[in-house]
Amino acid sequence: MATEQNKSKAMIKKDIIDFLNASAGQIDPKSGKYSCGIIHRTSLVLATSAKDTPRATVLEFFNEGLTIYIFGEPGGKIANIKRNAKVSAVIYEQPLDHAKLQKSLQIFGKAELINVRNNARLFRSKIRKWNLNTVMNKLMYPLIREMNLPGEEVEKFLKKGVESLNVIKISPHHIILKEYHTDFSMKKYEWKKE
Repeated sequence: MATEQNKSKAMIKKDIIDFLNASAGQIDPKSGKYSCGIIHRTSLVLATSAKDTPRATVLEFFNEGLTIYIFGEPGGKIANIKRNAKVSAVIYEQPLDHAKLQKSLQIFGKAELINVRNNARLFRSKIRKWNLNTVMNKLMYPLIREMNLPGEEVEKFLKKGVESLNVIKISPHHIILKEYHTDFSMKKYEWKKE
């Protein structure tokens, strides 16, 4: 594994952001019957830990520059972040194809939970930005149909479902970019927050 530092810090940062932009989920402009409202791309594996017990979870993600946003349902990863905000994540192209240049990121940072209770305005702006109301409606529709809820109860149920979510904001302090080349060589570049 070769460590290359022939790129400037600015170029490494640009390459990382370009990779995140190409990998993150996007709003589906042609949302229809067979679309939840998001164009799914590369997933992220988020590693959290608490009480000496690690947990890894595969998740959809969005980004604004180097900052990563994940929408998380209540569960183990949220409980872990409440106890220990230090997280790590990996994003890598799949399947591995030796016929083309491929990249991966290893991210180390701090997670912050944003929800209706601690920052309703920011939470709602991220929900709107990435069209999560549409996504939640589509994903919860089978459950609503099964529960046979009357019309006025559907809106309450959907609102409660969305408001149970957390936006997990990951602010990285260290990112490792690896490039896997067609000649089977691998170059490694590091970005660190000053």
